[in-house]
Amino acid sequence: MKHLFSLFLLFLLPFFAVHRAQAQTPGPALTFSEHIAPLVYQHCTPCHRAGEVGPFPLTTYQEVASKAQTIKFVTGSRYMPPWKPDPSYRHYLDENTLSTTLIQQIKDWVDGGMPQGNPAVAPAVPTYPSGSQLGTPDLVVPMPRAFTHLGNGQDLYRVFVLPVNIPADRDVAAVEFRAGNKRIVHHAIIGLDTTQRGQALDAADPGDGYTQFGGYGFDPIEPNWAGWVSGTQARFYPAGMGKKLYRRASLLVQIHYGPSYTTQTDSSAINIFFARQPVRRYVQTVPAIGPATLTNGPFVIPARQVKTFRSQYVVPIDVTLLSILPHAHFVNKSWKIWAVKPNGDTIRLVKINNWDFRWQGTYRFTSPQRIPAGSLLQADITYDNTANNPRNPFSPPQEMRWGESTLSEMLLAYFEALPYQTGDESIVLSTAPGRATAPGTVQMAVFPNPAAGSSTVRFQLERPGPVTVSILDQAGRLVRAVVREKAFPLGPQQVPLPLSSLSAGLYLVRLETEGFSRSEKLVVK
Repeated sequence: MKHLFSLFLLFLLPFFAVHRAQAQTPGPALTFSEHIAPLVYQHCTPCHRAGEVGPFPLTTYQEVASKAQTIKFVTGSRYMPPWKPDPSYRHYLDENTLSTTLIQQIKDWVDGGMPQGNPAVAPAVPTYPSGSQLGTPDLVVPMPRAFTHLGNGQDLYRVFVLPVNIPADRDVAAVEFRAGNKRIVHHAIIGLDTTQRGQALDAADPGDGYTQFGGYGFDPIEPNWAGWVSGTQARFYPAGMGKKLYRRASLLVQIHYGPSYTTQTDSSAINIFFARQPVRRYVQTVPAIGPATLTNGPFVIPARQVKTFRSQYVVPIDVTLLSILPHAHFVNKSWKIWAVKPNGDTIRLVKINNWDFRWQGTYRFTSPQRIPAGSLLQADITYDNTANNPRNPFSPPQEMRWGESTLSEMLLAYFEALPYQTGDESIVLSTAPGRATAPGTVQMAVFPNPAAGSSTVRFQLERPGPVTVSILDQAGRLVRAVVREKAFPLGPQQVPLPLSSLSAGLYLVRLETEGFSRSEKLVVK
């Protein structure tokens, strides 16, 4: 028996040797070019580049390597990317999370000395539109002058009245607020006014705009026409949906300037993109959850207590929801919002386990959500007003009540909503940043139009592919081949249209990609 056991061990020794050698063989070395650049460009660079919210750029190996230890720490702690909704509860467009595997890759790369690898195999830095997340706007409405925010450590809510002089009412496919100074601009709410009352309040307050906590000082025709918080990804509305912009209207832009101890200036602006397809359904932004819907109000958070408020609201009509935006301040800890249909089924809307005042956002559903009439819209919202909350602005803790000040508290949830129509659930929204489209379509626009000398065709691809752009005459004959079978990545793109030597008249700009073709009229002056 002993002899047989010895033979058995001799038989197994080669197996153990091979297994040990395999275990000790290191895996392929992680390099920036092959492994780190793709994930940085996807998850970090959209915000960490010139003109965006990130405090430093992450577009090159040198930039990433210089911040490598910081990147390792903030990704390892899941502080970055700053995506707050719980992905195990539901998913959204523009979701930005790192898997455990990717976080480990970053750590291993940093700990391994941050090798660059072969620069030739690194992906190209994505091309981003300048001054916009969506492309060239049809209308830019800027603040008239730079506004000075005093360095007195105080919050300021300032409403700027920006007249819009357009010859006729227009349908709007996207609204994009561009914060001029992201160090002091915390958020912006944009209202639409046709009464001139905003101008009267502006005239009564020295300087540009007027100071107003809690709204605009009156009820405009649309108090929540658009909005912005840090980190929000701008998007086009689905085809056939949008906003109305009235001629001779004014945009009321209420900007929340956060406390600062240095005097700074801000020059923010609004980019407006007109609809290229008829808009038949107008989206409303409604605050459906707030103090008035609480079942255990009033909204008072005692000092040294953790308190959960419960909200309940009966949905009066069939509605379609496009997005949700919860809003609170420093002592808030968590959100959970859901709807219970009349038949008892539950619709999950959002769950945030670790609220962060600095990273709020609009969370857009991957498909429109139908909430039937009679459904209960419910929410649990928890606040931690104890000394254990590191974000509590007071030490010792103080009783917290509703207020516009950063040091007060809020409880609001906004929804982009419109009356339900049959088939809304089947609308597929684009997974790429930019325009939301129906399946298989390509959105395009020609601007300026009419044009002389040159114009631009803007388009959005749902997936990478070859694109052909041509200029045709009214009979459909080729006048100029602009690009032929040129490969473009997914997302928003722009192609210049040279118009020199073209006679004045009406032309067609045709875009073709993967069996799909679309044309837009172009008037050459």
